[in-house]
Amino acid sequence: MSKSVLHIAPENTAGVPYNVVNMQNMFGMPSRLITFYKIPFSFPEDICLNLPIPRNKLAMKWRDLKLKKIQGEIKEKEADKWTYMPYFKPKNTVEKIYMIYREKRDEAKFLKVLEAVKADSFDIIHFDGGIDFFMDSRLAKKWKSEGKKIVNCYYGDDLRTRGIVKEMDELSDLNLTFEYDHTLRHQNINFLFFPFDNSDIDYINDDIYNSSKKLRVVHSPTHRFIKGTNEIINALEQAKKVRDFEFVLLENLPREKVIELKKTCHIAIDQIGNRGGTGYGINSLESLSMGIPTITDMNCGMDKWLPENPFIVANKDNLTEKLIKLIDSNDLRQKKRVEGRQWVDKYHSYISVFEKLMEYYKKAGII
Repeated sequence: MSKSVLHIAPENTAGVPYNVVNMQNMFGMPSRLITFYKIPFSFPEDICLNLPIPRNKLAMKWRDLKLKKIQGEIKEKEADKWTYMPYFKPKNTVEKIYMIYREKRDEAKFLKVLEAVKADSFDIIHFDGGIDFFMDSRLAKKWKSEGKKIVNCYYGDDLRTRGIVKEMDELSDLNLTFEYDHTLRHQNINFLFFPFDNSDIDYINDDIYNSSKKLRVVHSPTHRFIKGTNEIINALEQAKKVRDFEFVLLENLPREKVIELKKTCHIAIDQIGNRGGTGYGINSLESLSMGIPTITDMNCGMDKWLPENPFIVANKDNLTEKLIKLIDSNDLRQKKRVEGRQWVDKYHSYISVFEKLMEYYKKAGII
């Protein structure tokens, strides 16, 4: 009988926790996902408590201040920014009081959902984000004492800005991450390519891709600052002085509309500046799956580490040059088109990621 898995996550970050659950269910490993907060994007959910969370300008400013504090600590300690990992704790008394208040306010709703899904019946508990609902990690402690396996799985900025929860780290039987730089920060963590189902994304055939007389370059940021949109626009303006192409900026649109418009494009630019993540995400996987050569920036040596790297790697200083080279070479574009789709299928497919996850489970004695 297959082991069952309960995922508990603050939110469905970029849709990845949901994809992991979907993947496990597909291969006969019964899984559920409980998320606390609904993110402002149209990703599917399993069970979302939809708890209130501040997302206004003041809240975002508060988060920016915390990020600056972390950056200040790194400078003070003369630590390497790619290997530094803070331990999580409330930044001040006000934040601690708010966290206690939020926990008490939402506790009853959360416990009711745990009871409804029969949480105690699951064999493996994934704490996506490496954090318990309770500040004292009481659920993880309880389930660990009952013989359940505890897995901490990290996404996004978990280990960059929030830091690691010491108790959760000690309780964990297995640590997983979908972020390359986390492997530089944590001494005992295992990397997974995040599962991506591109079965509903059609590869643009050559006749359609080559039918346009003017190339279209697409950029679809979810956050302009993080994606380096201003630097990208500046580079495009320089390229436009010497080459004729159309720039397509896609913002604040439903995913279905973004996919539809991307299909009319020939080159994609993901990010420049390395302000978030280490190089690429869902946005790039969609473009590569369509057969759109994709330019992105990568940091901390990821461009050298990434197996069979299908990207055109650029930074703000050479983006214009790299873009012009891609515009000028139909052969290079065709080569990258084929490589991109094949690479996504090889490394990010459900079957590939599931096999690697099972390897980690077995090594850690989870199954």
